[in-house]
Amino acid sequence: MEYIKIAKVDDVVIHKKGVSANGTLHLTTHHLIFTSGSLTREFWFAYPTIGAVYKNRGSTLISKYKNHSDCKDPLYEEKDMWQFWNIKIVGKDYTVFSLDFEDEHLAQDVYDSLLNLTVLHEVTQLYAFIYTSNRAEQQFNSWNIYEPLKEFQRQGLDLNDKDCRWRISTVNQDYNFCKTYPKLLVVPSTISDTLLTHSMKFRSQNRIPALTYFHRKTCTSITRCAQPLPGIIQQRSIQDEKLISEIFNCSSTSNRQRSRAVKNIIVDARPTTNAMAQTALGGGTENMDNYSFGGTASRMFLGIDNIHVMRDVLNNVVDHFLVDNDLNLPIDTHALNEGKSGQWLKYVKMLLSSTDTLAKSMLFNESNIMIHCSDGWDRTTQVCSLVQICLDPYFRTIEGFMILIEKDWLSFGHRFSQRSGHLSSESSFHDNSTRMSLSGAASNMTQGMDLNSSIFGFSNNTNNLNGKSEAPSGELLDLNTAPQSHSTEIVNRVSRRLTVKKSSKFTSPVFQQFLDCVYQLHRQNPSKFEFNERFLRRLVYHLYSCQYGTFLFDSEYERAGHEAQHKTRSVWDYFRSRTAEFTNNEYNAVPLDDDDDWILPDLKDISWWWQLFGKRNEEMNTTTTTSSRSCSAEEQKKSGLKFPSLNLDIFGRR
Repeated sequence: MEYIKIAKVDDVVIHKKGVSANGTLHLTTHHLIFTSGSLTREFWFAYPTIGAVYKNRGSTLISKYKNHSDCKDPLYEEKDMWQFWNIKIVGKDYTVFSLDFEDEHLAQDVYDSLLNLTVLHEVTQLYAFIYTSNRAEQQFNSWNIYEPLKEFQRQGLDLNDKDCRWRISTVNQDYNFCKTYPKLLVVPSTISDTLLTHSMKFRSQNRIPALTYFHRKTCTSITRCAQPLPGIIQQRSIQDEKLISEIFNCSSTSNRQRSRAVKNIIVDARPTTNAMAQTALGGGTENMDNYSFGGTASRMFLGIDNIHVMRDVLNNVVDHFLVDNDLNLPIDTHALNEGKSGQWLKYVKMLLSSTDTLAKSMLFNESNIMIHCSDGWDRTTQVCSLVQICLDPYFRTIEGFMILIEKDWLSFGHRFSQRSGHLSSESSFHDNSTRMSLSGAASNMTQGMDLNSSIFGFSNNTNNLNGKSEAPSGELLDLNTAPQSHSTEIVNRVSRRLTVKKSSKFTSPVFQQFLDCVYQLHRQNPSKFEFNERFLRRLVYHLYSCQYGTFLFDSEYERAGHEAQHKTRSVWDYFRSRTAEFTNNEYNAVPLDDDDDWILPDLKDISWWWQLFGKRNEEMNTTTTTSSRSCSAEEQKKSGLKFPSLNLDIFGRR
């Protein structure tokens, strides 16, 4: 094709995991392929998986040997390492490898071809639209694996029963009500579609409170939405208040004779200051004078930072500790865990701590919870999903986990395309060879390279957030220059303007962070999950591979518009056709009538997901990383911990 300047290059040296091999590089339409007689198998790498590319003067090995004469690699015998040109590729799945070329022109042609093949303009150019599945996958059609009516019936709601307190609303049947919501919404049966239409104006992106989970044993619910839009003048919506009041009233005893006197919780996943500062942009948080419902509801802030903070921290991990994975150089374990990079585990722990609090609230205090952040498609989705995994053993099975992703991530509009950066950006490509002097090249091979954009997009200066607030879609806006309008439409206008622009600064490892939390729960409760660790790791890979259509779009509406169901395969076909590879041999199924079918995170046992990052356990985790603990999460339950009474006042001031 015209954008492939060169399709085949012989006599290329690859460096991967400390092993070097001479062979042939092939550039196809959707994969980079390296073949060598000294390798046991071909190496395939999908272009959408590329996080960053660097072209540098000199061999990759320059950064490994201070004295070039120390290099004993026979591939470089009697060769000057400065006469090479290398291309280093850092993958979003943390695969890192380098290619050494003796001809600068060949290296430049490969670099230019990689840029043309990776930076795309249309989602239909991605591999999923030409991928042909194998025979094993063709036995499945997983696009309809999630059926809302069937799933809510499994949870304990018969939505076809006239006595059910919940109903299916088709107000979003054509997606005109809310383009980022599913076409079917579950709302209280006492709420009409007319009231929903009025209430949507008071929620960012029209994302009204809707049911995502019903806990059968306590008859409590998890509903989700976006932030309210009171603005500076503290507007209110009687319809929104009525909707939430009825949601909380749906929790009742089995004979429906009375509603429980419980402490329901309105959960704002953001830091308090960020939520309050949103009022300048027309957003904000609930005024509890209007939402306490006679003292039966309280508000809690989780304090989870936005997408930019998470991206910057993980970029720091890659820039300082993983960028030399191609040479398998040792890393400073202490610096990894004590510096900025160690904050990644802090944020994982914060998510799990929030999960622990909310799961206990539902189990022990029989609380209904309503969760939102700014637009309700990042932090809200993470927390909702993790609580359900803790409460419901079905979501810890292979099939159940797939349905959870379909329900809470895909149908409720997590922005997979935007957060993953599938179409990439030229900012991910860095030609350091044109501005690198020989004297400074050795120090510039790794940390000194242009790594500021890193694999998850642009980095922010997180040390200078004064005067800034969190805008819709997790953006940071300067409040000193923000228009002082109290119109609630400003939030939606700003959000739309920010989200339509193609830019890598909106990428963030939100879904990976969720999977990291699941990994922690899996480690702590190895017999409670049907799938194994490799299942989670492979899911990270296919999040970025673009081989399947599942994660290519930002909403159910977009998937329908691009006919993904007919033109691409579902990623679940891949996993369902290979269940033996992803089944946990230690799994013990939980009987449906078991009262102890829940799990809780052990906050003293959080560690690096070393398998994902391509390192050894001892390289990333020290004895202080995972604190010693008296007993596991499973052992705590066996010791007699069962439904204690919790004081919900600790959840924060009203």
